[in-house]
Amino acid sequence: MEFALLLPVLLLIIFGTIDFGRALNAQLTLTEAAREGARLEALGQPNVVARTEQDAGVMGLSPVTATVTSACPTGAGPTANGSVQTTYQFSFITPVGAIAAMFGGSGLGAPITLTAQGVMPCET
Repeated sequence: MEFALLLPVLLLIIFGTIDFGRALNAQLTLTEAAREGARLEALGQPNVVARTEQDAGVMGLSPVTATVTSACPTGAGPTANGSVQTTYQFSFITPVGAIAAMFGGSGLGAPITLTAQGVMPCET
């Protein structure tokens, strides 16, 4: 009897831990991809958006949307910054939302949007 009452709470904790770890890993990967994209922009490299999205895909996130939010003009020097923003739609793999709904929780388990921004001083 007690196990039947505690099982949903135990599953919520276990599934929440799994998905939280996955979300944290995705956020770190997204941040690294944004940082790499900003570095490419700071060096004046071509195809920054495509290379940033490809870099994130290699690290296990797909599809990632990358946007150059601040471009480095030619000859700008280190007083200007190049920045890239990345976005990823994270989906939960465990039924954490269904278990939370048993306790009256809502919105838990729905996909969330993760964003990251990388900024580097221009070197062109």
